[in-house]
Amino acid sequence: MNASVKIYSLLGRVPGLLLLGLLLIGCGGQKKTPPVPVGQMEEYRDPGYGWRISYPQGWLSNSEIGHAQFFNQPDVDKKFLDPTGAFPNGVLIEVSVTKTENAAQDRKARVDEMVKNNFVMGKEEGVTIADMQALHDPYSANWGSGTKETGDHYYIIMDTMLYDIRMAGFGDLYDAYKDVFTAALNSFQLPKPAVKGRDETLPSEEFSAGENNYFRYQFPSNFNVSRPAKGSYEFVEVLEGKNLSTSIRFDIFDAKGLTLEKAFDQNKGKYKPESTGKATVSGEPALWLQYSPRKDLDRRFYFSVYKGKVLRVTMDWIKAQKDDYLAAYEKVLGSIKFK
Repeated sequence: MNASVKIYSLLGRVPGLLLLGLLLIGCGGQKKTPPVPVGQMEEYRDPGYGWRISYPQGWLSNSEIGHAQFFNQPDVDKKFLDPTGAFPNGVLIEVSVTKTENAAQDRKARVDEMVKNNFVMGKEEGVTIADMQALHDPYSANWGSGTKETGDHYYIIMDTMLYDIRMAGFGDLYDAYKDVFTAALNSFQLPKPAVKGRDETLPSEEFSAGENNYFRYQFPSNFNVSRPAKGSYEFVEVLEGKNLSTSIRFDIFDAKGLTLEKAFDQNKGKYKPESTGKATVSGEPALWLQYSPRKDLDRRFYFSVYKGKVLRVTMDWIKAQKDDYLAAYEKVLGSIKFK
């Protein structure tokens, strides 16, 4: 609402408009964006370095190994690149990791560059993030025409690595999203060092959150997630281990009105199962079959029918490491929650 509207400009118009003008004056200025509550979050795990952070569900992401950005709405990424451009105000959560010979010097050079480019730097303070000492550098920038950017850089300085966590927003959105920024910052986790002597190709004991349009699930943090060409299926997602022979694959396809038993029997004929059994997926009945596609590898298929769709889960593991893989795979299966 705009308090600059003058009462005399409304005199002589219909009484309803006069009342509207008085309400505008009574508001005392442009309405401030109310605090945004922390809603449901989803986790991002860097596929190369292994750090993790949570961000609000539904936000847009732009990520590559060592660098991830999350925006609250479309075109906000352009606003941060061109603050004076005709793009919507919004907020940003960003994490970048840099390998460097001197992380402290690199961090200082970044702050100096911001000062050089007329950013107004706030008071530096020491903070703790992910049980590590870090430095907090608040900043602001007035880009003209009433466009103001406010933000924070949090630097975790390690021997040869510099973590830069940034939270920022335009206008009053920075303040409105303070609780969301705090929740994201508190969720940040550094990668845990590998356990000495443990086979690094085995599924990690740490799990990350995964989600698609059909279900949510948890998976070993050292598995990579991809969505290959779906071909004749409605949806395909693959979790691949460091040993490329090991994976979990999700396929969604139309049940064509078939019951679980009939869908299972129809697909069972394509294989030569060595064993079969019953299970549950997200509380729904499921059937499984197992066979060996090669002498050192076992494969198990789980079939479940939900809302007219078949979910087929395919799990591959190395026979000699069966116990390690099945323990992790059963956690994945047990974590699936249909939407």
